[in-house]
Amino acid sequence: MDRKSMIAIVPFIVPVLSWIPAEGFVVGGEISFAKTGDLFIQLVNEEEFNNDRTPPFTLILRVGPEEMKKGKAPFQFGGVPKGTYGVRCFQDVNGNQKLDWGLFGPSEPWGVNRPKRPAFRGPKFEEISFPVDRDIIHIQVEVK
Repeated sequence: MDRKSMIAIVPFIVPVLSWIPAEGFVVGGEISFAKTGDLFIQLVNEEEFNNDRTPPFTLILRVGPEEMKKGKAPFQFGGVPKGTYGVRCFQDVNGNQKLDWGLFGPSEPWGVNRPKRPAFRGPKFEEISFPVDRDIIHIQVEVK
């Protein structure tokens, strides 16, 4: 096949490929925050929630001047398998790429996909979990 024939075929192949369904679902929403620092966002299952290792669904959002003005930023995970998940996030205000802890818990802003934090303890997985069996794009997380 010569080059002209290949060029003529390409416009017909590309639209067909766009109809191939993607594996998994989309999970996303918006993070609101008040301080400066990158946002580390994780979509976790129960096992990942209870362990210290980094889950496969982890995003790092760079907070620039535009995001600081708005005080919020969108996030989205793609290719998420069906299952039960929760969203957790922290803002790395000192730039060391980890959540720092003080005497009474995290010393950097953090949040989960739950409107209210429990008093005097961290959230439990069952309090932040939701089923993923379709695209979910309305999650709200407040980091404070």
